[in-house]
Amino acid sequence: MEDYSKFQFKSFKISRSLIERFDSETSKKISLEFSPKGIVNKEDGIFQLNLRVKIADQNNSFNIEIDAMANYHFENKLDIDTLNSYFFVNAPALLFPYLRAYISTLTNLSGFEPINLPTLNMTRLGEDLKKNTSEK
Repeated sequence: MEDYSKFQFKSFKISRSLIERFDSETSKKISLEFSPKGIVNKEDGIFQLNLRVKIADQNNSFNIEIDAMANYHFENKLDIDTLNSYFFVNAPALLFPYLRAYISTLTNLSGFEPINLPTLNMTRLGEDLKKNTSEK
């Protein structure tokens, strides 16, 4: 029996965090912008996801920018098609709940109304990540 699954989320770190609040009323309509990049190290069985998230609302009452890095472990025996499905579809989906919680906690502690992001289907982000992934 194996000790781990074929693809595992190991850790994440926030490398940059910016939250600005302005005096206008917060709108319920928000925009989210994602910029993913990945690095595959097949020899060591490591995938690193770098994800930049920018969030603003319709009234420009706040601006949030987060740069996060997540590390994943995978079986280096897996074929490239299987790995691609893990990396490009699952990696952002595994990281996003941590970013949601981070943003909610920080904005809640700031003395302003907290910003609670909705759960999202991250599948469409996979194509951008695939284009921006390199091998080490």
